[in-house]
Amino acid sequence: MNELQSFLTATERCVAQCKTMLGFEQEKRQALLSDDLTRLENMIQAQQAAIMKLESLEKQRMEAQEKAGYHQLSAEEIIELLDEGMEKDVLTKQVGELKQTLGEIRHHNGKAMEIARSNLQIVNSLATGKEKKERQGLYRPGSAGEWRTDSSSTSFETKI
Repeated sequence: MNELQSFLTATERCVAQCKTMLGFEQEKRQALLSDDLTRLENMIQAQQAAIMKLESLEKQRMEAQEKAGYHQLSAEEIIELLDEGMEKDVLTKQVGELKQTLGEIRHHNGKAMEIARSNLQIVNSLATGKEKKERQGLYRPGSAGEWRTDSSSTSFETKI
């Protein structure tokens, strides 16, 4: 296998690992949504292992890139240097998949962070009693199973 093929193979392994990590990110988000802490912990551990594996694969990819004569060049710069043909098409496809996958990982991670922040705010407000103050005026069941409101309720709430 020549140096360019080794570089393309190493790049493909990185792309595949990023796709695996995308699955973990999606699973982590679902675990947050379902408040499944055991599942969340397992996903975080799996992500940590996946990150370590990606770091190893990235090191191999960088070594293959140097051996292929593309020291410190970006993927776009390498694509520009390649002659038209299969290798250029393969690398172009790999770079596109990598960018798309990383974009999706960022998106899912951002959503997971929003969910985690929201969950923490809820826990914090419950722990401090702040939530009780904010709920005044909301419907609560009455003694006979009827809905009632606090005196601070709006006229709309009392009409419903």
